[in-house]
Amino acid sequence: MLDFIRSNAQSMGVKLIFGLIILVFIFWGVGSITDTSGGSVVAVVNGDGISAGAFHRVYQQQMEAIQRSNPNITREQLAQQNIGERVLDALIMQKLLEQEATRLGISVSALEMRKAVESVDAFKNSDGVFDAELFRNMAENSYGSVAAFEQKLREDMLAGKLEALVRAGIWSNSDESRAFFLYLRQKRNISYVFVPSSRFAADAKPTEKAISDYYAAHKQDFAVPAKVVAEYIKVSPLLLVKPESVSAADAEEEYKKNTSRYQTSEMVKAAHILVPLEENASPEEVKKAEETVAAIRKELEDGKPFAEVADAHNGPRAAGPGGELGWIPRGHTVQPFEEAAFALEPGKISEPVRTVYGLHLIRVSERKEAATRPFSDVEAQIRAELARQRGVEKLNDALDGLLEDNILKKPLAESAARYGLTAEKTELLSAAELEKTLGISPENAELVMSAGSGNPVDTALEAGDNYLVVRVDKAEPAYTPELEAVKAEIEKRLVVETSLASALSAAAEELKQAQDGKELKLSTAAVERDGVLSGFAVNREFSQAIFGAPLKQWLPRAFRLVSDKEGPGALICRVDGVQEADPAEWEAMKESFDELLRNRRGEELFQLFLGALQRNVEIRKNPELIRQIVN
Repeated sequence: MLDFIRSNAQSMGVKLIFGLIILVFIFWGVGSITDTSGGSVVAVVNGDGISAGAFHRVYQQQMEAIQRSNPNITREQLAQQNIGERVLDALIMQKLLEQEATRLGISVSALEMRKAVESVDAFKNSDGVFDAELFRNMAENSYGSVAAFEQKLREDMLAGKLEALVRAGIWSNSDESRAFFLYLRQKRNISYVFVPSSRFAADAKPTEKAISDYYAAHKQDFAVPAKVVAEYIKVSPLLLVKPESVSAADAEEEYKKNTSRYQTSEMVKAAHILVPLEENASPEEVKKAEETVAAIRKELEDGKPFAEVADAHNGPRAAGPGGELGWIPRGHTVQPFEEAAFALEPGKISEPVRTVYGLHLIRVSERKEAATRPFSDVEAQIRAELARQRGVEKLNDALDGLLEDNILKKPLAESAARYGLTAEKTELLSAAELEKTLGISPENAELVMSAGSGNPVDTALEAGDNYLVVRVDKAEPAYTPELEAVKAEIEKRLVVETSLASALSAAAEELKQAQDGKELKLSTAAVERDGVLSGFAVNREFSQAIFGAPLKQWLPRAFRLVSDKEGPGALICRVDGVQEADPAEWEAMKESFDELLRNRRGEELFQLFLGALQRNVEIRKNPELIRQIVN
């Protein structure tokens, strides 16, 4: 129901699986929500394909994110993380969620998507109003096309609705929340010694042989891929015919011919109080729910404000504050609820209404009758649509003319100008960078890379909502730099590795002395469960080891940690005692921990749901295509 929309914003399980994305959607329609990328698929899930283009795009995004966070990561280390396998697993799960949503009849309406995107601050202008052009630019820059953004939006909103449905029955009580609070807020008092690597850096200068050996063993880490400078013309219906070229008279004539398109549905602004009740509830459960509703209705009849009663009785996902559901158009909620809501006069409260969610008391505060939007409100939309239609009529002729000019190697800037377009030029880019910059598929990027310096690509390339006419201006082959060119970088890496190894050895020696009873110069700290040592970067293995260690004993080995002040090094540690949570904090934090416990329980429930989806899935993978993309 409408609470699904609100719950999407806090959907934790989906965030963990797919990561956070900006919700975006072009406000005048759904557009293309398919991505076949030439028909190549890396896997088929219950008969539905996952395109090579989608897989490659997500794979590249993950690789770039890892390399940004760890610039020194080697190819071997990347390979060990099995990024391709993890990305494919996530896309398979995304496909399963989409299929399950379809099976259950869950969908995402254009109105829901429009509301979602219009609430995103990133797409609002300086006056706080949604800006379609700003959205389009950000969508194309981030995902290559509006269509790719729309597809991702639809998938994530469907997954969010599914999760909300699964999590709808989650509950918690104060005793559980308090026990959870006491557990999480418990600390360990530790004593430790940190040995920074920098102490050994001066003596860690590598020999020429060590540098040469490292280069020989890791030469592929320094390989530079083939790169090109591509000159291109972007062509689309809306670039060939601009909306502003459509006259007001033409737009008004279109409006008069298709007035029905611009009608708004009848709507009511409603609030409700929900007493949950399963569809297959027993007679005893139905009777209990009816008694609860009667008691709530008595409170309203005694003069209590509806909003106050709703907040007292509604669950956390039943509605907004005061039971508010906002404006509801016809056809956007379950039938019994809709019939009752639209039959109410403003200010009135319904009799109990039974739906699949339970028993509702509905209050309607305002009503809007069905109406036709005035021409002034839709003029820009109509101009854009007429421009697109006229542009489609010119598209084939324009592409034929531009491709002919390109093959004849005429100046692209002059050819573009004949159609009111502009020629652009990339920087020196690899195939992967071309895909991201131009929004083209891996196959089309390879077409560009193989064209050769000064040569045209003899076909128009699809790039989201656009076509590209491309010529390679300059091409540089792949190469591996000579040792001298990367010697400084290798020396830097070896100094880090060698000095850290020395720090670990020194820490191990100090640990042995401490275990033999020698007194060391110790630092002390209190570490929270699942937390980190203050002044150091996160090391979950270290934190978990502390909470699993016996008291008054040194942990049996040194840990690699990074100090905020001293950089990387080795740390040895002893757990001195347990610091229990302060009960006085509970009153201030109990609501937060109630919510935290519900979220954790919801995560567990949703993971069980995901596991159930995976048990009966039929998957066929294309290992050769996957290998080509990830290598």
